[in-house]
Amino acid sequence: MRRTVALLAAAAAALLLLLSCAYEIQPAECGIVLFFGEPARIVREPGLHWKLPPPIETLVRIDLRLHILDPSEAEYLTLDKKNVLVDAFAAWQVEDPLRYLVTVVDRRTAEAQLEDIVRSELGSALGTRELTALISTVPGDVHMDQIMQGIAERAREKAADGYGILVRTVGLKRLNFPEENRQAIFRRMEAERERIARQYRSEGEEQAEMVRAQADLEQARILAEAERRAQEIRGEADAEAARIYAEAYAEDQDFYEFLRTLAAYEKFIDQDATIVLPSDSRLLRLLRQPHLGETP
Repeated sequence: MRRTVALLAAAAAALLLLLSCAYEIQPAECGIVLFFGEPARIVREPGLHWKLPPPIETLVRIDLRLHILDPSEAEYLTLDKKNVLVDAFAAWQVEDPLRYLVTVVDRRTAEAQLEDIVRSELGSALGTRELTALISTVPGDVHMDQIMQGIAERAREKAADGYGILVRTVGLKRLNFPEENRQAIFRRMEAERERIARQYRSEGEEQAEMVRAQADLEQARILAEAERRAQEIRGEADAEAARIYAEAYAEDQDFYEFLRTLAAYEKFIDQDATIVLPSDSRLLRLLRQPHLGETP
């Protein structure tokens, strides 16, 4: 019985020893094997691996997945002494596992160090820029993308050199103003919009005046051309009428005079007309000699 118990104990001890020597590496992590507390090797290949039993060798796992740092909103001062509230974030992951283990050990410490870097770079960058570079009614004045890109590049360099961390990006979630400055900023924005609106209205009025002047010029040209053409037509009509009158007069002078006299009567004789003319007036000869209008 004692021998059986001893064998079972030895088997259990061997199994525990075997289990303490085996470990598995997941695809999204790597392992650092420590030999009496000092880094001995880095294991990146996923799968089952072996090591010496503790305390000879121990394993530290390093998460290689992408992490998001989301620090709280902070207040910064711009070059023109305007306070702004910036809510930023950073995406990072471990690039150098050994440096990461030696300097920060775990994720909480890493994010604390990375937050200090991001805040420092934000303060430095915003302190060299005026408020119009962050927010403006003129799109060309805003350089927020370039500012955030520069912050990301400097943070990436510091995090890699100091902690073995790769900063993928630093982005802006929200840009706001302290409550005491917000109304002043809004009034400034309204004044800027009003200035742009006045400029647009002035340019529109100027263009409208140009269009109206061009239309008036075109109207005058068309009317002048129409008047010239009308004068030509009236001249041609008068000439044609004179020709017809001349032909009619040449064919029958008495009949022509008769028609012209009748036309004259229609002009000045009506029911209420009183005419005083000499008795020998040519105009009254048809009244005195009605036979003149008879056809032979």
